[in-house]
Amino acid sequence: MTDTKTVYSYHPQTGEYLGVTIADRSPLDIEEVWLLPAHSTELQPPETDKHEAAVFKGASWAIAVDWRAVKLWSVDTMQPVQARLGDTPESLKATEQPPPPFGLWRAGRWVVDEVAQRAAVVALTGAEIAARRALADAAVVPLQDATDLGIATSAETALLTAWRRYRVELSRVPAQQGYPSDINWPQKPA
Repeated sequence: MTDTKTVYSYHPQTGEYLGVTIADRSPLDIEEVWLLPAHSTELQPPETDKHEAAVFKGASWAIAVDWRAVKLWSVDTMQPVQARLGDTPESLKATEQPPPPFGLWRAGRWVVDEVAQRAAVVALTGAEIAARRALADAAVVPLQDATDLGIATSAETALLTAWRRYRVELSRVPAQQGYPSDINWPQKPA
């Protein structure tokens, strides 16, 4: 006669199978009574396949779908979704396929929203043009002051012309044929 018995424990709230544990004999009735740990059963859980978990419900085991270990993405928001026991990708409106930047879910797959992608590139390019323009404006101000006061050297006058030309060329960047993805940036004056 053994003093221990293998039993199967489950989660107290979800009923999910947790693993094997040991039951001891009762010191008061060593012939018939086993002291089972809380949330355990003598019934062996069923074998499970991928995306399944054994769950103890009432007095027996059942198999529940289990996508918790899989990274899922919402087809509505493109954000990661955390599945719970019993959730399926369909019930969560989610997919295993990670979304591309500017993705839209269409006909069971991700596609790139080219309008949104172009708008983002235009915005980034506009910010770059503005930053370069601010640099040019800062360079022009003291050179223009020297010219207005009649104290500009010939080198300063030439540099003022170069910076002003640079600002004009920057303003023409959106008119380039490859804009906004293929830009031939003007050379900044030295």
